Amino acid sequence: MQTLTEFFGFTSPISTFWNLSAYLAFTIIIAGVLSEKYRNLLITYGAGVLALYAGIFLHNPLFMLLQTLIVISGILLSIKPLPKNVAVAIMIFSTVAAYLFLIINGSITSVSAFIGSIGLLGIAFGLIALPKRYGFLLMAVGGILLFIYAFYVSAWVFFFLNIFFTLANIKKLCQWKIAGPAC
Repeated sequence: MQTLTEFFGFTSPISTFWNLSAYLAFTIIIAGVLSEKYRNLLITYGAGVLALYAGIFLHNPLFMLLQTLIVISGILLSIKPLPKNVAVAIMIFSTVAAYLFLIINGSITSVSAFIGSIGLLGIAFGLIALPKRYGFLLMAVGGILLFIYAFYVSAWVFFFLNIFFTLANIKKLCQWKIAGPAC
């Protein structure tokens, strides 16, 4: 039977470093969802850390590449003069390139991996859609799909992240519905 520290990934100095980094990143992402002023910056930064975590520590190209798409989405939102339709076009191109790489690399080999990839895309495209209501909806659905995938592959950092991420987006979606676009 696993101890609680083993369950959360604290089994060696290296795993403790990477898992603490990932938990900090997921805290930053949740704060980003709830923040009006720093949303894009916090989500982008947190996704960047999670991309490094997924690539270097987990060796999971699916999580790494699709977290990178969330980073690209956040960067595109930071470029103020960039029209939203141009940002969406860049995201579509980046997404097609990412999926081709993942398919060629053999990273999407199961239904659960495909579900996880769709979840990450929901978050990436939801971020671009913000602050519109359907942005929060896309991110909540993406979080639910990632929750399922993370459970299936026992990626507990992503599992817990997406529980709280989904709840934070549902909260923002409900606030939007009550307060209107100013939420």
